[in-house]
Amino acid sequence: MEAILFLSSLLFTVAVVAIAMLDLRRATRQVIVELCKSEAGAEFWLRCADILAYSGALMIVLIFGNTTTAQGWIETLRLTLLLALGGVFVTVMFVARNVWRTVAPRPGEPS
Repeated sequence: MEAILFLSSLLFTVAVVAIAMLDLRRATRQVIVELCKSEAGAEFWLRCADILAYSGALMIVLIFGNTTTAQGWIETLRLTLLLALGGVFVTVMFVARNVWRTVAPRPGEPS
Protein backbone atom coordinates (compact mmCIF):
# COMPACT_ATOMS: atom_id res chain seq x y z
CA MET A 1 0.00 0.00 0.00
CA GLU A 2 2.81 2.44 0.79
CA ALA A 3 4.40 1.93 -2.63
CA ILE A 4 1.13 2.65 -4.40
CA LEU A 5 0.59 5.75 -2.27
CA PHE A 6 4.16 6.92 -2.96
CA LEU A 7 3.90 6.40 -6.73
CA SER A 8 0.45 7.99 -6.78
CA SER A 9 1.78 11.09 -5.04
CA LEU A 10 4.57 11.38 -7.64
CA LEU A 11 2.13 10.97 -10.54
CA PHE A 12 -0.20 13.52 -8.95
CA THR A 13 2.72 15.93 -8.66
CA VAL A 14 3.60 15.52 -12.34
CA ALA A 15 -0.05 16.10 -13.31
CA VAL A 16 -0.32 19.27 -11.21
CA VAL A 17 2.89 20.69 -12.68
CA ALA A 18 1.84 19.74 -16.23
CA ILE A 19 -1.47 21.60 -15.86
CA ALA A 20 0.25 24.70 -14.50
CA MET A 21 2.95 24.73 -17.17
CA LEU A 22 0.47 24.19 -20.00
CA ASP A 23 -1.52 27.16 -18.74
CA LEU A 24 1.56 29.41 -18.68
CA ARG A 25 3.30 28.16 -21.81
CA ARG A 26 1.62 30.31 -24.47
CA ALA A 27 2.00 33.63 -22.66
CA THR A 28 5.50 32.77 -21.52
CA ARG A 29 6.51 31.81 -25.07
CA GLN A 30 5.36 35.18 -26.42
CA VAL A 31 7.33 37.12 -23.82
CA ILE A 32 10.47 35.03 -24.17
CA VAL A 33 10.43 35.14 -28.00
CA GLU A 34 10.21 38.91 -27.76
CA LEU A 35 13.11 39.05 -25.28
CA CYS A 36 15.31 36.50 -27.08
CA LYS A 37 14.41 37.61 -30.60
CA SER A 38 14.69 33.95 -31.51
CA GLU A 39 12.42 30.89 -31.48
CA ALA A 40 15.38 28.65 -30.61
CA GLY A 41 16.33 30.79 -27.63
CA ALA A 42 12.74 30.89 -26.43
CA GLU A 43 12.41 27.12 -26.73
CA PHE A 44 15.58 26.65 -24.66
CA TRP A 45 14.33 28.89 -21.86
CA LEU A 46 10.87 27.33 -21.90
CA ARG A 47 12.37 23.87 -21.53
CA CYS A 48 14.57 25.13 -18.70
CA ALA A 49 11.48 26.48 -16.95
CA ASP A 50 9.73 23.12 -17.45
CA ILE A 51 12.66 21.24 -15.96
CA LEU A 52 12.81 23.67 -13.03
CA ALA A 53 9.09 23.26 -12.37
CA TYR A 54 9.02 19.45 -12.59
CA SER A 55 12.26 18.81 -10.72
CA GLY A 56 11.56 21.46 -8.09
CA ALA A 57 8.07 20.17 -7.33
CA LEU A 58 9.19 16.53 -7.32
CA MET A 59 12.13 17.30 -5.01
CA ILE A 60 9.88 19.16 -2.57
CA VAL A 61 7.37 16.29 -2.56
CA LEU A 62 10.13 13.71 -2.11
CA ILE A 63 11.77 15.65 0.72
CA PHE A 64 8.72 16.81 2.66
CA GLY A 65 5.89 14.52 1.54
CA ASN A 66 6.33 11.63 3.93
CA THR A 67 3.90 9.05 2.56
CA THR A 68 4.97 6.42 5.09
CA THR A 69 3.41 8.28 8.02
CA ALA A 70 0.42 9.73 6.15
CA GLN A 71 -3.00 9.04 7.59
CA GLY A 72 -4.54 8.02 4.27
CA TRP A 73 -5.15 8.87 0.65
CA ILE A 74 -6.87 12.19 1.20
CA GLU A 75 -4.22 13.51 3.56
CA THR A 76 -1.44 12.34 1.22
CA LEU A 77 -3.07 13.97 -1.80
CA ARG A 78 -3.64 17.19 0.15
CA LEU A 79 -0.02 17.34 1.24
CA THR A 80 1.20 16.42 -2.25
CA LEU A 81 -0.95 19.12 -3.83
CA LEU A 82 0.30 21.69 -1.34
CA LEU A 83 3.94 20.78 -1.94
CA ALA A 84 3.59 20.51 -5.74
CA LEU A 85 1.92 23.90 -5.97
CA GLY A 86 4.64 25.29 -3.73
CA GLY A 87 7.25 24.00 -6.17
CA VAL A 88 5.40 25.51 -9.13
CA PHE A 89 5.01 28.80 -7.25
CA VAL A 90 8.73 29.02 -6.54
CA THR A 91 9.58 28.23 -10.17
CA VAL A 92 7.13 30.76 -11.59
CA MET A 93 8.34 33.36 -9.11
CA PHE A 94 11.95 32.73 -10.15
CA VAL A 95 11.18 32.98 -13.89
CA ALA A 96 8.91 36.02 -13.43
CA ARG A 97 11.52 37.81 -11.36
CA ASN A 98 14.16 37.29 -14.02
CA VAL A 99 11.84 38.40 -16.83
CA TRP A 100 10.78 41.41 -14.78
CA ARG A 101 14.40 42.46 -14.31
CA THR A 102 14.80 42.40 -18.07
CA VAL A 103 11.69 44.35 -19.03
CA ALA A 104 11.21 46.74 -16.11
CA PRO A 105 12.66 50.22 -16.56
CA ARG A 106 15.66 50.95 -14.40
CA PRO A 107 15.77 54.09 -12.21
CA GLY A 108 17.03 57.04 -14.19
CA GLU A 109 16.17 55.52 -17.59
CA PRO A 110 13.39 56.98 -19.71
CA SER A 111 10.24 54.82 -19.77
